[in-house]
Amino acid sequence: MPRMNRLRLLVTGTLLCAACSARVPRPNVLLITVDTLRADRLGCYGYARPTSPNIDRLAARGVLFERAFTTLPRTTQSVASIMTGRYPKVHGARGLFSSLSSANLTLAEVLKEDGYDTAAFVSNLFLRPGQGFEQGFDRYDNPPRRWEGNSAPEITRAALEWLRSRPTDRPFFLWAHYLDPHWTYRPAPPFDRRFDPDFTGPFTLYDDLEGRRLTKGQVIFENRLPPRQVAHVAALYDGEIAQTDAALGALLAALEGPGTRPLLALFTSDHGESLGEHDYHFAHGEYLYQESLRIPLILALPGGTAAGTRSEALAENIDIAPTILALAGIRRMQGVDGRPLLAAGRTAGAGPARGPGPAPGRSVVFAESDFQLIHPENRRFYIPGPAGKWSSAFDGRHKLIHIPTPGGEILEIYDLLEDPDETRNLARSGADTETRLRLLGELRRFVDYGTGDTAGHPEIDPEQRLRLRSLGYIN
Repeated sequence: MPRMNRLRLLVTGTLLCAACSARVPRPNVLLITVDTLRADRLGCYGYARPTSPNIDRLAARGVLFERAFTTLPRTTQSVASIMTGRYPKVHGARGLFSSLSSANLTLAEVLKEDGYDTAAFVSNLFLRPGQGFEQGFDRYDNPPRRWEGNSAPEITRAALEWLRSRPTDRPFFLWAHYLDPHWTYRPAPPFDRRFDPDFTGPFTLYDDLEGRRLTKGQVIFENRLPPRQVAHVAALYDGEIAQTDAALGALLAALEGPGTRPLLALFTSDHGESLGEHDYHFAHGEYLYQESLRIPLILALPGGTAAGTRSEALAENIDIAPTILALAGIRRMQGVDGRPLLAAGRTAGAGPARGPGPAPGRSVVFAESDFQLIHPENRRFYIPGPAGKWSSAFDGRHKLIHIPTPGGEILEIYDLLEDPDETRNLARSGADTETRLRLLGELRRFVDYGTGDTAGHPEIDPEQRLRLRSLGYIN
């Protein structure tokens, strides 16, 4: 029997064993994804501001993965990897405008075929119906009014209405995707002043963008704001996180407490956001530094894992679907790039077997950048189209970023143990040749830009252009 199947059977066994070998009902599954959420802006990941009390409580009763990363810091490609367990080069959604091909088997399809009621309450233009992300969902709720701005309370209300209306004799899979932390950062009161109450202005950034006195590309790459205003914008971003946390707290509260089924809850984001690091302000997708790649990943299953466990294992978002299915006792998602993040519990001496714990991590995690909607002010995207994509490999300490240029390449190497902010490029000094050659070899074996959807973006109609401008993707 293949090793992966043995692992899944072992994990399944730990979940199906209870007192007197009684059968434990299959868990309900809740997947929460928050758009554009950096891990390091959450309290459970060490952030000082109280942005995330409800997320922190979820982490306290489950497993928190300290080093989880997206495969590509854009929504389309990242969510496709979450739902399929595959790298973008395999699932084929390589650009922001890509759709998810029906040739892919999704997490929702597998759960539905295994008897789950499936529903998604989503807020994002690029996840709209018809893009393929609705595959496997009995209900896929993502109306245009939620494609920009703040909609976290509405997402929660819609999800709760569905939960109240459905029969309880079948397990459910519920996916909620919250958009609020995405640009523009305009949290509603009281979150708009919660983390910068003393700011009195002036602050004309949004008016200047709407009046076309500034372009978003100038904001991202040329930073026309003084430091005090940059700090205020970052505080608004934190306000969006707190606003989202409050909304999803209501969802979590409704699902807590006694019930006929355990709840398997997984919380993550599609990608992070740069807030000025590397002279890259309030954006994501074009660069591959940690602030855009590192994502929160929290998994809670009552009775299945030790509360408050923190794992240092390297993980990627392709591991999410295989992990959920292994814990639900389903072994139908074969041929994926991801693998379960939890391994079966072990017996300690004569005591009882423990529940599943963190599995050994990956030796290297990979990422690539987007190639669509690149702002013209970006002078570090040297070749148009897919050939210009950045790629990276990270082994848990050293990270290599490969940047194509006409007739050559730029390499950046960082020691994240000594330089977590990625400010000292070791490639410039020629230091640590062994690390450079090893990671470059890993990356060249991984990178494949010759397959999948690599066409340019389609013609953009006026309404869609307005939405893209409001989200900061175009000038």
